[in-house]
Amino acid sequence: MFRIRHGARALYTCTNTSRHHGTTNWQARIKPGDKVYVGMSGGVDSSVTAYLLKSQNYDVEAIFMRNWDTRDERGECPSTRDYHDVQRVCAQLDIKCHQIDLVKQYWNQVFSTCLDVFAAGQTPNPDILCNSQIKFGVLLDEIDRRLHTSGAWFVTGHYARTTACETHPEQVRLLRGVDRRKDQSYYLSGVSGRRLSRAVFPLGSLIKSQHVRQIARDARLVTAEKEESMGICFVGERRRFDKFLAEYLPQREGDVVASNGRVIGRHHGLFTKTIGQAASIPGVSGMNGKWYIYAKDPVKNCMYAALGRENPLLFSNDITAGPMHWIAGTAPEFGPDNRLELDAQVRDHISVRFRDAQFGVASGQYLTLYQGDVCLGSAPIGSTTDTARNR
Repeated sequence: MFRIRHGARALYTCTNTSRHHGTTNWQARIKPGDKVYVGMSGGVDSSVTAYLLKSQNYDVEAIFMRNWDTRDERGECPSTRDYHDVQRVCAQLDIKCHQIDLVKQYWNQVFSTCLDVFAAGQTPNPDILCNSQIKFGVLLDEIDRRLHTSGAWFVTGHYARTTACETHPEQVRLLRGVDRRKDQSYYLSGVSGRRLSRAVFPLGSLIKSQHVRQIARDARLVTAEKEESMGICFVGERRRFDKFLAEYLPQREGDVVASNGRVIGRHHGLFTKTIGQAASIPGVSGMNGKWYIYAKDPVKNCMYAALGRENPLLFSNDITAGPMHWIAGTAPEFGPDNRLELDAQVRDHISVRFRDAQFGVASGQYLTLYQGDVCLGSAPIGSTTDTARNR
């Protein structure tokens, strides 16, 4: 099966190659005596991951990555509390814990990049950048350098799986997690196959609601009942995202324009709304319901709004994305016997036509390609074409 995803939603499916992906048994990959570092965030997922490793008698040490300095801004980013929880779990499991400070690297390689994308009126994905540039990039290098190791296993609590490639055993494939509601392969789609060859994801074959919480409770881990974090670390969970960005980006007010060209309101910066987001227009109402942002013009500093969530202007048929990152290093080959019901051009960039138009596709977000459960790679979306313009 060949599937294209935008965000967390499956968009398109058509027939393609084999469904056989080989073994995904993470325990078969780690050998007795291998050194294992587990990335811990202070949440239940990474706590259970550490517990599973320790219960198998592996040589385990924990890594806590500090990537944001709460003293630099007024919002709440509970890294201190999270690190305390990591230390408590490590004490329970009798494993050593290391804290690695990557604040500077995160700022330069993730946050600053995201600010540039927001300033251009687009919508970036900090999680994909963090995984590719920091967690499975700089952090792995720092583990090797500081802890004098080379090629040690790096284990995280992501809901994803890896499997050996039959034709190239030194490489791995990235697969969806069994728990489709929690699947995080999308956020790992920018990581190279070489880096993923050192990664292990024990939770990839588990269902969170059925297994992970119960494992934590049975093990009496101190994080067993800890609520799941839903905020971006540099924003916190109690702050409005647009208010946070306003501290770093100039608030250039501009017009909000209806599809008929009429100015219906003002915005406080192109970064304050994303495509598909509802927009409150004071003093302006319509018979079809709420207004939604369907386009932005950075040159004119304008947002464009359409009435009603089912308005064709909010749906995209075609997108272009690039440059493409292929996890295997090269694009997949499609032979003459494969059936592809989409228009695609694969060079540095890719053009995709959806069979079913998709709601709220924004430039800067990531298009991720799947072959059945196998994640092939991803690319930032450059442009979209709405259904109204294709008529």
